[in-house]
Amino acid sequence: MKMRFWFRALAVAFTLSLMWGVSQYQTAQELKVASENHYSHSFADFVSQVDGLETNMAKSRVAGTPTQQVFYLSQSWQQSETAVKNLSLLPSREFGLSYVDQILNQIGEYTRILTQQVAKGEALEANDQKTLEEMHERLIAVNRDVQELNVTLMTENIAWVEKASSRIWGRGNEVSPASAEGEEGKPAKPGSVSTGLEQLDASLQKLPPFSYSGQTDTHSVPEPLGLPDKTINEEQAKNVAIDFLTGIGYPSPNVDLVRTSNGPFGGYIWKHENAMLDVSKNGGVVTLFMDERQLGESSLTIEQAADKAMATLQNMGWKNVVQTSIEDLGGYIHVEAVNMEKEIRIYPDKIRLTVALDNGKITGYDSTAYWLFNHNRDLNKNIISLDKARNSLHPDMDIVYSRPAVISRPGWEEVFCYEFRGGINGEEFLVYINAIDGSEERIQRIIRTPRGEYLQ
Repeated sequence: MKMRFWFRALAVAFTLSLMWGVSQYQTAQELKVASENHYSHSFADFVSQVDGLETNMAKSRVAGTPTQQVFYLSQSWQQSETAVKNLSLLPSREFGLSYVDQILNQIGEYTRILTQQVAKGEALEANDQKTLEEMHERLIAVNRDVQELNVTLMTENIAWVEKASSRIWGRGNEVSPASAEGEEGKPAKPGSVSTGLEQLDASLQKLPPFSYSGQTDTHSVPEPLGLPDKTINEEQAKNVAIDFLTGIGYPSPNVDLVRTSNGPFGGYIWKHENAMLDVSKNGGVVTLFMDERQLGESSLTIEQAADKAMATLQNMGWKNVVQTSIEDLGGYIHVEAVNMEKEIRIYPDKIRLTVALDNGKITGYDSTAYWLFNHNRDLNKNIISLDKARNSLHPDMDIVYSRPAVISRPGWEEVFCYEFRGGINGEEFLVYINAIDGSEERIQRIIRTPRGEYLQ
């Protein structure tokens, strides 16, 4: 009798297990179909946007009037941004598609710069036309490969991602799909859409970078402008690290050298308990600091924590910085502060802080932007009056405040402006008017959220 009971129990358990397995398989198949449909939609949009982008760039090069140039350049700018968004939704290996993404971002930024330039009445110079031509020619090759990959997808029904069983982690005789070559050095036919995109990405790595004034261009400033004129050794760097930790509230810190680093801010990386900090060899300053300690229960308001962090900065010698924004992230906040000279806010000279709400201590510190761009500026230029600058604003704008400021242009060029904050049509904006010639330099929309204010 007991034997019969156990047989029945096992049969029921087997049946339930089989039903569960079938259910899971069906669910997996449904998810696979949904994912492939999602990929197909994103890829179709990506193909369309890249093709349209190439067409509009071609038209912008032959446009004979500023109106037509602005139209086609602005279309290129918008389509490049949309293409990047669609590209981010496609499957790729762990290394992503950095070069495809980079060229689309560069095209988007450069066409935005040219759009603003032409809209101001400035003609495109020979070097502008040359860079636009180089970008267009490279995009033609990218578009050709993307269109061929799209045809392969539709006619040969290739997979979206290579089967996992075809590769063994860390070993194997196969050639990496991102650089596979067939006969006569030609790229091998991709086995999946993901592999095809990676082959395209790898081919772009061999090409030289563009050179132009833009924020995604690798040629920004050749070296940090603000580092003190001195070089320190390891022992001196250790003392700098200890002084910094003491200044932000660590009693009797003891640091250990983790390693050295290279680059513009290269130097010595130190560790103290859960904290890491970088001290630059050139200049002898702390550029980065992060403490990954476990946070306690919040006991301070956002404003109290921010005030305490700013007071700490003041005590550490940052006498001329002013807080510009706060972002609430739960148990901690992000605070941004900028340099201020003669009541003028210098926005490129920025310091970023992470502050814990349990005790108001700084747990993150990034001063790289400050040391990168800080330099002696001529702030005594002949500037227009505030009233004249105000005349450049929309007449219906209700001004909340105004103040002088230095902001960055694309390519890290700086401009002296009047900053106006005001409302119009139920929304708030920051408008920057050039303090030298009264032209409108930048407009940013202010978005209010529970976590803080954001700029678009």
